[in-house]
Amino acid sequence: MGTGLGGSLYFIALSWIIWDITNSTAQSGIFAIMYDIPQLLLGLWIGVIISRYNLRRLLVISDSIRAGLVLTVMTLYLFDLLTVNIIFLCIFLEGILVVFNRPATNAIIPQIVNKNELETANATTQMSNRIVNTAGYGLGGLLIAGVGAFFNILVNAFSLLLSAFLISRLKNIKNPFEGKDKSNIKDDFKEGFRYLKKTPALIIIFSIGILMNVGGAPITVLGPAYAENILGAGSGGYGLIQGSWFVGIALGALYIGSKKINSLWKMLALGFFTQGIAQVFFGLSSSIYLSMFFIIIHGVAMSIANIPLFSFVQRTVPSKQLPHVFSILGTLVSMVNPLAFGASGVLAEFIGVRQTYIIGGMLPLIATLLIVLPSWLKNANQE
Repeated sequence: MGTGLGGSLYFIALSWIIWDITNSTAQSGIFAIMYDIPQLLLGLWIGVIISRYNLRRLLVISDSIRAGLVLTVMTLYLFDLLTVNIIFLCIFLEGILVVFNRPATNAIIPQIVNKNELETANATTQMSNRIVNTAGYGLGGLLIAGVGAFFNILVNAFSLLLSAFLISRLKNIKNPFEGKDKSNIKDDFKEGFRYLKKTPALIIIFSIGILMNVGGAPITVLGPAYAENILGAGSGGYGLIQGSWFVGIALGALYIGSKKINSLWKMLALGFFTQGIAQVFFGLSSSIYLSMFFIIIHGVAMSIANIPLFSFVQRTVPSKQLPHVFSILGTLVSMVNPLAFGASGVLAEFIGVRQTYIIGGMLPLIATLLIVLPSWLKNANQE
């Protein structure tokens, strides 16, 4: 959780530095693209690769390298040598290292939690992450406005070093796939695709999720421009908006964790529809208080859709296939993210920030129709 807090502070700091240097939504879009491209390039293969190595060692090495990158950024910023291109390079390398962590983390949970308790476990994990992210995103902008971006970067470096140390001390992290013949990586990759071919519902559900990712791209890319140009609230307003978003995500996770989900399609439809409506009204708002309210609702809706979806996959897919399936599906979902981020930045330059948010909000509404109308999804219940 410490890396979540530090990472939130770090992302807020770099996002604001990019906006402060360039005053360009297109450059903000490129910043988001550079973080997401590694998932597109490596995501399909990471699951089958990490399944053969010591998980604890991989996490320690990953966090240590990330800390080194953050310290580099911090030093350059301190001496006023940090440029946009250096930020792009460092966030790209950060994205590569994060790709290693995601499928491993997703595959660990069902090994230690009863399948009947996956919603609660996933909700608890997500809520814990969102709580610290809330602090990071909520405080990040305020700290930038008060003491500058340097403190945010410093906290992230410290949190990553601490994480690497603590993980190195753990004795109960095991990888059930470690030691498997490394010559079979290609075969395992094909095996993951063969499994998905037999269960097309997984691909269809995650393909619909692409619409949610594309629709939400403006929130990731245009936050600084929205806070300054639409709300006139500067970096402090940016931090409040981001913090409110993650409060909503935490509240949604809390709600899902207390519910037994029997109907996947109803929960997905509710999440997508509410998310789209909230984003449209967020785009129309000129009041920071209304914007905070609508972005909280948006965050709640994200959890309502995302957590049951991941739990459905964890319950449906055999444990030995999870790293491979999560890597493939994660790549399919995020494949369009770089284009969506870039399009959001460029579109905002031409038609405006407000209009780009509204257009993005329409896509989850379209996804809702794709969830409600077909009959097959109504049989994909989480029982």
